[in-house]
Amino acid sequence: MIGKIALVLLFILLVWGNLVAGLKAGLACPDWPLCHGQLLPPLRWDIYVEFIHRLIGGITSLFIIILSFQRFRSYIGSAKVVPILVVVLLLIQIVLGGIVVLMELPVDLTTYHFANAIVIFALVVYMVFFDGDQKKPLFSISGYKGIFFFLSLLIFIQAVLGAYVRHSSSGLACPDFPTCLGYWIPPQISGIVLNHFAHRGLAYIVTIVVAVLLIASYSSSALKNYRQKLLILIGLIILQVLLGVAVVLTRLNFAVTALHLFIALLIFTTALYAWFQGMRENSV
Repeated sequence: MIGKIALVLLFILLVWGNLVAGLKAGLACPDWPLCHGQLLPPLRWDIYVEFIHRLIGGITSLFIIILSFQRFRSYIGSAKVVPILVVVLLLIQIVLGGIVVLMELPVDLTTYHFANAIVIFALVVYMVFFDGDQKKPLFSISGYKGIFFFLSLLIFIQAVLGAYVRHSSSGLACPDFPTCLGYWIPPQISGIVLNHFAHRGLAYIVTIVVAVLLIASYSSSALKNYRQKLLILIGLIILQVLLGVAVVLTRLNFAVTALHLFIALLIFTTALYAWFQGMRENSV
């Protein structure tokens, strides 16, 4: 139960953080750890958008620490590294959050802050999936498990690239769809155009990989066990592509971009679960 609560809270925290960015409220609390020098800041909508984000972060951190302690006690051998790593990354994340605010949201550091959060998210998903009853080492990328590991890695890179596109103001560098500046391949791919175009290109690659795996699952007995998750993945990816188009056409509407991240997290979680499913089959 603690694990599921921690995961739901982390989902909410990440999506809320996206809303903070979309509403330009990231510096509404310009100091840290206080907000305008107070525990309870002045009553203003943008201040409380950021302040609530901090509150959710504090509550989520508490549940993640409790979950990590439980898993450290139940895991055996090298698996104990996972909860230790989660706590270390969580401490780094908290410090980074303060630095990002005090340095007024630098692009590279803000992107790294998001990437670190996604790594924590993946490890929390791991701790929710594996409760410590498994008898074998809980890490493997051999066989089809490896395919889903690399798919998860690809989705992770895509998510981080999306964050970079957002924070580097590249979201409207290609203001049209499916073309970019009226071209299928822009004649000058550099700067913010390169950022945006790379994000689109990687999205197409992820879509093709999942589609190929789904088709292969109808002829491969080994992939057949993953078909349900592949069907979920392809459905979520189609929805995500449509949302990506909506993000551009609505000119980065904050609600649409938040939903775009929400679906991205569902895609990432599904890919991780497919990978973990294969590991679990070899751990009992």
